[in-house]
Amino acid sequence: MKKDVLERATTNFLSIPPVIHRTLRQKVINRASGDVFEKLVTSIHSEIIWLLEEEGPLSIGEISEKLMIAKAQMTQLIEKLVKLDIVERRPVKGDRRKIEIAFTDTGKAFIREHKKNVDKWFMDSMSDLTDRDVESLSTALGTVKNILAKLKFS
Repeated sequence: MKKDVLERATTNFLSIPPVIHRTLRQKVINRASGDVFEKLVTSIHSEIIWLLEEEGPLSIGEISEKLMIAKAQMTQLIEKLVKLDIVERRPVKGDRRKIEIAFTDTGKAFIREHKKNVDKWFMDSMSDLTDRDVESLSTALGTVKNILAKLKFS
């Protein structure tokens, strides 16, 4: 493979995460979230919420490892979500010595409503695009997703 093609691909690949972070986390999620996210203070809380949504209940250590945040700091972050009644600490089935973090009923309802708001925001944001633009975007995102699944990050 040509070195210039690899360099361009690397530059393009590395430019995507900051754009996605700024667009999704700062604009979409905060605008579509309502009162709860205004109380969260940091985007780290939203990262915890989305991780739990994707992966299901996890221990504080697992959340800490996946988000690369110190376990001591994670404990404080989780405590705020517990106080907001978004998540709860509960014993792991089969090993009551272990604790996992899971959504409360309030947290589950919040996630359902939040997803609706985010979906609506995205659809409204794309309303000025042509059908061809939306199809191109959808195809491009699918391609990126498939290629990322093939990359070896070791």
